[in-house]
Amino acid sequence: MAEHFVGGHPALDLSNAVFDRRNPPPHNELFNSPRDIGTWLLAAGLADEGEAGAVAEIPDRHFLNEVREIRESSYALFNAIASNVEAPSQPLGLLFSRAACGLEAQQVGWDGTRLDLSSHQWKNPALLSALLAHLSIEAFFTLPRARVHACPRCGWLFVDTSRGGKRRWCNMRICGNREKIARHRGYMAS
Repeated sequence: MAEHFVGGHPALDLSNAVFDRRNPPPHNELFNSPRDIGTWLLAAGLADEGEAGAVAEIPDRHFLNEVREIRESSYALFNAIASNVEAPSQPLGLLFSRAACGLEAQQVGWDGTRLDLSSHQWKNPALLSALLAHLSIEAFFTLPRARVHACPRCGWLFVDTSRGGKRRWCNMRICGNREKIARHRGYMAS
């Protein structure tokens, strides 16, 4: 859904690939199968329909766990930045490791600073893990740290690109409105 892509960078949107970070519901996971990952890559604009379909057919259960591990490492890294604390080295190390493992086996293309996989490479779980890890590494070195924030309501991460730098919510229509409603109910109850 478009509401899931509020981060301003694919690495932040990957970090946000759960329903809620602050108050997780029992079924908080968005990546329950390789098909979910392919759908996410398509919606993020990182893959076309054929490439997303190839990802959906990856039978490797380890791939699903690895993508979740990359997502959680990315979240740990950018949440630290949003919290204005020193970024932990372990998640960054894991991202570098996943990127290196996928790249050492095959030749890949580059589109500027991003990996450009050929059509047959979208079936390779190691290369897909490398692609996702590389997105987070790229973001770590290029995003303006002072503009990376976490939504106080759901914990999703985003780059504040507003003119005055005052963006508070991941999405005003969702978390912003929920907060306004909660405040209004609190006001009415008192």
